[in-house]
Amino acid sequence: MPDSRTLRLQRAMASLVLDEDEAALEADPGRVARRQGLSWADQCSFREQGAGMMTYRELARMSLVEPLETMFPVLKALLVEADTWNACIQAFLEARVVKSGHYRDIAPAFLGWLAASGWGQDRWPFLLELAHAEMLEVVVARFPDSDPPMGLHADPGPEDLLVLDAATQIVSYSHAVHRVTEAAPFPEARPTHLMAFRTEGGEARLMELTPATAALLVRAQTGPLGEVASSLNLPDLGPIFTLLRDFYRKGAIAGFQTSS
Repeated sequence: MPDSRTLRLQRAMASLVLDEDEAALEADPGRVARRQGLSWADQCSFREQGAGMMTYRELARMSLVEPLETMFPVLKALLVEADTWNACIQAFLEARVVKSGHYRDIAPAFLGWLAASGWGQDRWPFLLELAHAEMLEVVVARFPDSDPPMGLHADPGPEDLLVLDAATQIVSYSHAVHRVTEAAPFPEARPTHLMAFRTEGGEARLMELTPATAALLVRAQTGPLGEVASSLNLPDLGPIFTLLRDFYRKGAIAGFQTSS
C-alpha cells in the first residue's frame, strides 16, 4: 500500500530539518518534496516558502541541539576542540532516533545513540562514559518520587538486605570521568566507582566509592550483608554498618529488610 501524502509530507519536513546539506536546501527547498514523491504543486509550495522553510529548519535544529549543549558541556568542549562537534550532532540527527515529542527525551536519545553507534569511541574510549556521567546527576535529581517498600528498618544487621533509595545509582567507569571540566575534558584512565544519590532536599550528590564498597552496595541488595561482606574479605561488620548508617542518613539508602 503506497504511503499517504501526509506521511510523505512529514518525511519531507523531517529531511528539511535533519539533512546535512543546507546550501543545497537553500538553493532548492523543493528537493525534499521531490525525493518523497510529492506532487509538482507540493514541490512548488516548498520552493515558494523557501525563506520560511529555512527559518523553520534553523529553529527546529536549535531545539534539538540546545538540550545536548546544556546536558553535555564537557563532551561538547572535547569535540569542539577536535573540530568534530558538528559532525557528531549531524550523525545523531541523521540517525533519526528521537521518537518522543518531549524536550526532556532528546539527551537520553543521544546517549542511547552513542551507545548503539559507538560514534567516536575508537578515538576517545571514554566518550560514552563521559556522556553517561554528565547525565547521571540530572537523572537522579529528576527521578520520580516514590514511597519506599513497606517493612524497612533503619539499622542494618548481618541477615539484612540493603534497599537503595529508588533514585540512587551505583556506577563503575574505566575512566575518572566525574573529574573532568570543560577546560580539561580528558579524564584519567583509572577504574572509578560512584554513587549518585538524592538528599531529602532533592539535591543530587555524587560520591566516589572504593571497589569493595561499590560491590557491597550492589550485591547486598540480593544477599545478606554478612555473607556479602565475607565474600568480599570484609570480616569486620562494625565499620561497614557505620558506613551504611551514614548512607541511610544521607538519603542514599532507603533502609534495610530482613532476608527471607
